[in-house]
Amino acid sequence: MVKRILTGCLAALLLAGLGWYAGFLHSESLADREQEKLWQELRSLGERIAVQEKFQTEELASQTQKTEVSADPDSVVNEAGSQEYDLVEEDGRVSIYLVEGRRLYEDTGIAVDSLPEELQLEISHGKRISSEKELYDFLENYSS
Repeated sequence: MVKRILTGCLAALLLAGLGWYAGFLHSESLADREQEKLWQELRSLGERIAVQEKFQTEELASQTQKTEVSADPDSVVNEAGSQEYDLVEEDGRVSIYLVEGRRLYEDTGIAVDSLPEELQLEISHGKRISSEKELYDFLENYSS
């Protein structure tokens, strides 16, 4: 009888040990998968940061070029003699600047993300409008 009790205890102990070991292996596998997922996110974050830095560098170069272009007196007024305007994105909204003197002409309140994608891209790089008529056409089409 004592042998059966000892055998039963030994069997229970063995099963408990095997259960613990199986749980340990399972949790290690989950940890490995979680670690791999974190590494992928970290790599992805690095790639996104690189793309953002490249975009900011290009944006800075574009703004520098716009400043140089706007300093040219011949580019301020078009052939018809009317003002030229730049549409730019500020805080997610479209702002209009006079090319001459680089002064704010109007803050339109038009949300950039409500515009067609092609126009959004043009405005993000500084869209030039060469006449009042073209400006008013834009405002008429996209104002709410």
